[in-house]
Amino acid sequence: MKTPHLRADEGFGYHSATMNDEAGLLAAITAHANEDTPRLAYADWLDENEAPVQAEFIRLQCRLASCSAADPDYPDLTERHAEMVAQFGPLAKLTAPALPPGYHAEHDITGFQRGFLSAASGSWRADRRTPTDEDVEQFAAGLSQLIATTTVRELHLTDLTPDQVFRVLTAPGAESLTSVLVAQRFALGSTGDTESELIRAVALSKVVPNLEYLRLFFGSTPPPTAGITQLARAKFDRLTHLTLWIQTGPTCDLTPLTSAAWFRNLRRVYFGDSAVRGSVLVPALAKLPHLESLDLIQQSAPARKALGTARGFPALARLELQGRVPFNDAVRVATGRFPALAELTIRGEGDANTAVQRFCFAKWWPQIRVLELAGGWITDETIKAFARSEIVPGLRVLRLHQRSFGAPGLALLANGSRFPNLTTLNLDLSHATQCRPAVAVTFARRLSLPRLRHLSLYGYPLGDAGAKELAANPHLASVTRLALRGCDIGERGLTALVRSPHLQQLVELDVGNNNLKRAGALLDPIRLPRLSALGLGGNPLTPAARAKLHRARGWLA
Repeated sequence: MKTPHLRADEGFGYHSATMNDEAGLLAAITAHANEDTPRLAYADWLDENEAPVQAEFIRLQCRLASCSAADPDYPDLTERHAEMVAQFGPLAKLTAPALPPGYHAEHDITGFQRGFLSAASGSWRADRRTPTDEDVEQFAAGLSQLIATTTVRELHLTDLTPDQVFRVLTAPGAESLTSVLVAQRFALGSTGDTESELIRAVALSKVVPNLEYLRLFFGSTPPPTAGITQLARAKFDRLTHLTLWIQTGPTCDLTPLTSAAWFRNLRRVYFGDSAVRGSVLVPALAKLPHLESLDLIQQSAPARKALGTARGFPALARLELQGRVPFNDAVRVATGRFPALAELTIRGEGDANTAVQRFCFAKWWPQIRVLELAGGWITDETIKAFARSEIVPGLRVLRLHQRSFGAPGLALLANGSRFPNLTTLNLDLSHATQCRPAVAVTFARRLSLPRLRHLSLYGYPLGDAGAKELAANPHLASVTRLALRGCDIGERGLTALVRSPHLQQLVELDVGNNNLKRAGALLDPIRLPRLSALGLGGNPLTPAARAKLHRARGWLA
């Protein structure tokens, strides 16, 4: 694997360079791709050779890979990682190795784990077509080379037949894979028998002993019990992450799965749509001693109800509920026992007020440090109760994608004495326009969160006046990521932001969907010297203006 390191001695204008001893470090990383020690040694070497951004990116990803949401450092790590993604993300493609013929990788940051490219799919995915037998044959034939020359240990197998999946997962090199995604799109009209055969192809393949991540995405009909039984009987010695997604169809009997010996070792579980019967699954999940993260997406009311009555979940630190009406049933979660819960996400529809007000009295509520509520309606009275609740002292990350609270609620959220430790605040008004411009401008002026690092105000009608208030706000001196998409900001507002003495620590600025025709203020590289990621999509900028901006900043095209 030949991977150039990235020197930082020319600001954002990184260039490729190689060193004599770099080859040995990279060879060790490839040969021991499942270990962190060679990666961390390479990070030390990068520091010594003027590539601190890439070095920190590697260290952060290695740390996060083994981090639970209950870890005291979790909010800091995730926020710092987001900053490093902004800085290193545009450069990731420079470190991605060449792949064998027939392979494709998205050379953006999403394909990286623990600092290096980790996932690949077939070239047919890049071409948006269904694979042929010749495609799969080439893919299988190149697997041993992929393992020998890169850090990729995750394959995405989309739209393959069961025979094709089995051919890939029994090819030389498959025994070294640690993560597999098998997806069958709904458009293919697959049947339960097809999906059972896909499961069988995985369960009888070479990947089973070393597999740590298994993700199964099925289009329509759930696999019959025979397929689930086959999966349960597989000898997964190292499996810790399981995803089962079924887009539509009846519930699936997972009793054989929950009785499997390997099921007890799971740490992260994602069950999507109508995949499971809550009365069977949730009590079984509650008994898992190591379960840290649980996603129940589009689940039935019994599944959510069971979360309020099941006893256990000793290690569950992160819980996400998502669906059409999860707020109607989420109130039952308030009675649940979650001794380690630190991150809660609920996405859905309906009235969120009752759920939030019930949460304020839950035993686990003071533990929450990361909270995201999306889609439901929240009133000013609920924000008032929330701001007075026991969650406030420890809350670090708050994301509210809501549509109904107004000036009183915004005034509470802006108050630094109410939220002294909040470091990330995301407010999304993209689905409605209840907020008047004057209210948004006042919020920008009064925002006084003393530890704020990341701020997103999606859709708030700030205009140039609001942008100027943000630029003049001394409480934003620690902000590194600022997102102001769809905020009616023009050239004058952008100029105020760029010239602000309080915003010079920005590494990421998103001003997409505004009224920018030139973004001329950004042409001066002296302003916002740390800026590495810029969102301008949806603005009436000409290609020539964008190219001029990239040249002025010394950014990669």
